[in-house]
Amino acid sequence: MTPPDTLTRLRALSAKAGVDAVIAWGGANFRHVSGYQTYFDNPGSALAVVPTDPAQPPMILVASWMQDAAQADSRIRDIQTFPLWLEIADLDAIRAGTQAAHPKPSPRFDLADNMRRIAAVLADRGCAQGRIGIERGLVSVAAFDSLRAALPKAQFVEAGGIFTDLRMIKPAGEIACLKEATLYAEHGLRVLAETPLRGLDVAGLKRIYDAACADFALTRAGTPLDGAFLGTRVTASIGGAISPTISGGPRITGDELVFFDCGASIDGYGSDTGRTLSFGEPSAEARRFLDAICAGMDAAERLLRPGTPMSEIFHAGQDAVRAQGLPWYTRGHIGHAMGLGMGEIAPYLSPVEHRPLEPGMVIALETPLYIRGLGGFQVEDCYVITRTGAEKFTTLPRDFLLAQL
Repeated sequence: MTPPDTLTRLRALSAKAGVDAVIAWGGANFRHVSGYQTYFDNPGSALAVVPTDPAQPPMILVASWMQDAAQADSRIRDIQTFPLWLEIADLDAIRAGTQAAHPKPSPRFDLADNMRRIAAVLADRGCAQGRIGIERGLVSVAAFDSLRAALPKAQFVEAGGIFTDLRMIKPAGEIACLKEATLYAEHGLRVLAETPLRGLDVAGLKRIYDAACADFALTRAGTPLDGAFLGTRVTASIGGAISPTISGGPRITGDELVFFDCGASIDGYGSDTGRTLSFGEPSAEARRFLDAICAGMDAAERLLRPGTPMSEIFHAGQDAVRAQGLPWYTRGHIGHAMGLGMGEIAPYLSPVEHRPLEPGMVIALETPLYIRGLGGFQVEDCYVITRTGAEKFTTLPRDFLLAQL
């Protein structure tokens, strides 16, 4: 059976939540709803309006500079635009001497006018006095004040859960991107471990990892995702100074552990993988801590199948770590969904998330431990939930990654 398309699913979720329309406010929500990844994604500059009533058409608002790309990629055909500070002229008009001068917003674009445009669309769709869903954490005070002033009789309600549920189940194309992104991340980690690292700080480690992922992209020529690599993310710390840095900080001597959590982006879909690097045989104390978090990973992994409540997976993983002689070990979650973007996204494998796993969910499972004075311990693996269990994307051994000096 073909799964329902994105807009049909969004309308069904909106109806269940009792809202009359939702506004996808830039970023991953806008991309997921529209199908178009805008280059210009400033606050209030990329918005999709989707009425719950299927008889009322959806609309996207993007900068005029983005119009051609939006027309090529967006599944929503009603595309409205607003001007930027840019001068965009037409060659034929220039040659004919008919190119007109048009005033530009200064210094960038008119946010309040964008909100009035969105209000007008909602009014035209019969939603001016309805319940409008927005993800409040993504909306600036300035934008919200302008929108509320333009729609004084509307009721604005939190729609974060609607978008989480919309993005939670991945179709095959998204799963393929996340699987490919995990290949990149693992390649970068392997190259990092094979490269002499003495004297480097976190910035130096990231340069090696970035270059390795860029080189790996060249080997993917001719594959279905050729050209889809968009960049990397690195969170790392060296030794007992467990706070991650972008540059500076401690430099590697060979006597410390290196916490390395990383990802790669394929067409906007980000992986999340991590390991702890060790130079030579780790101490018995360090081995004890890593073995403990691996016990948590093993216990949680055994429950990765459809129907298992996420909170049950959390407790299994945390309890298994505690049973290894670490009764104080306490986490807020031991994993999260993966999708658009390069950070953690809901839903989380947490003690307060009781929904069951479903086929098509892609998750990262992790049980990290950070010990000031010793280092960060990380094992993070990626999976897709299948109809019968889970397919593991990560192939790295669940152990210290032995590195070179």
